[in-house]
Amino acid sequence: MVSYTKIHYFIALVSYPVIILHFIFTGYSEQEVISGIAFFTGMTFIYVVLVYLYSKGKLGRLIVLWGLVLFSTLSIVLIDINS
Repeated sequence: MVSYTKIHYFIALVSYPVIILHFIFTGYSEQEVISGIAFFTGMTFIYVVLVYLYSKGKLGRLIVLWGLVLFSTLSIVLIDINS
């Protein structure tokens, strides 16, 4: 049976090139392509690190929990500031 960790790594492995190709072959400007690829590269890295930490035990799960709380809070604050 395949573990959930391997499934999440597979999702990252498949989605990364698909999204990169999407940015390249869609009608975005060069600046938007570079910005999109940089953003998605960073988010994929964070995703893989969080999956790795979560699979390492209780401390890793706590780190992931508080990291997600921090990301959520920052997102809400940034949306509120830009509104």
